[in-house]
Amino acid sequence: MATEIIINDGGAPARILPFIAGETIASGDYVGMESTGQIGPIDVSGASGLGVSLTAATSGNVVNVVTGKGVILNTFCSGTIAAGAELTMGLAAGMYLEAATTEQKNLGQVVAIYVDTALTTGDGLSLKKVVFG
Repeated sequence: MATEIIINDGGAPARILPFIAGETIASGDYVGMESTGQIGPIDVSGASGLGVSLTAATSGNVVNVVTGKGVILNTFCSGTIAAGAELTMGLAAGMYLEAATTEQKNLGQVVAIYVDTALTTGDGLSLKKVVFG
């Protein structure tokens, strides 16, 4: 049974593009270009990404990446996050956390807005709806 990853009403300017995975990628990981020209999960807070993986892949295989602004996706979230909170990359590869400081927001490290019900630390890692801007 497939897990819902993308929610799109047809109006958002989303694109699904194929790339080669440079390492193992899970569906829902926020991914970016590596120095090898291949794609991998973002594992540095504040790093730039290309989008969210629609499909899982292992190194050397094709991974489909959803890109675009205003796109609502189900992505991995963790921590305590209020509805409407600005999100930035967490410390673990492919995970989002609420932008914790004003400095992170001022540096433009926010990658999405949380549009799901509140998430608390006790909920752990789960797929939640976010809007990319």
